[in-house]
Amino acid sequence: MAQDMLEKVQEAEREAKETVEKAKIKAREIVDKSRTDSESEYKNIVRDAKEKSQKILDEAYDLAKQEKQPIIDEAEAYAKQIKEIDPSRIKEIVKSLKEEIVENGNS
Repeated sequence: MAQDMLEKVQEAEREAKETVEKAKIKAREIVDKSRTDSESEYKNIVRDAKEKSQKILDEAYDLAKQEKQPIIDEAEAYAKQIKEIDPSRIKEIVKSLKEEIVENGNS
């Protein structure tokens, strides 16, 4: 009977060791899976952030392009007007400015 009890205790110890080993293996698997999942999630977050930042940059670029076009058009029209001024008129304006500067003493 004591032998039976000893064998039962030894069997229980073996089963306990097996259970502990299985638990350790399962724990390692869970940690590994968690690590893999977190790395994947991190990569997804970084990818999404890059996509959002690129979208914001693209929208800002498009808006700037839209806002600058009227200014460019206005500057081009003004430049065209200046180019169309008769050269004799320019000489007349320059002469008038010189006279005004001389009369006012370079003020």
